[in-house]
Amino acid sequence: MHLIKVAFLLSFMALCLQPQVDAVLSYRTDRYLRCLEVVADAGAIMIENSVTALKTLAECVDFEPQIKLTGSVLRFIKLAHEFLKRAIFDKQVCLIRTATTAVNLVRPLVAKFDSLKCFED
Repeated sequence: MHLIKVAFLLSFMALCLQPQVDAVLSYRTDRYLRCLEVVADAGAIMIENSVTALKTLAECVDFEPQIKLTGSVLRFIKLAHEFLKRAIFDKQVCLIRTATTAVNLVRPLVAKFDSLKCFED
């Protein structure tokens, strides 16, 4: 009989504490979801502007590849290597300009991410 009373008492206590536990979990979950939303927005901005950035970078480094639709994957890897080699070794200013543009696009979202204190617990 005492076991049933103890079980009933513990169940009642668990029911009383459940809203408090839900409130804590809800706050954390909401905060993490807001942080993930900011990360998703940053990723979307980067993807949205990546084609334009690559075109601008290709123009800046004077890279005009002759792409054949029947080319192999190895040919595309060689083209990417040549493009990166020109951007990194020959025209670093162009690469820095592209990186600066990307940073400026994401900077407001980084500030929002920092204000949410996503890495603090």
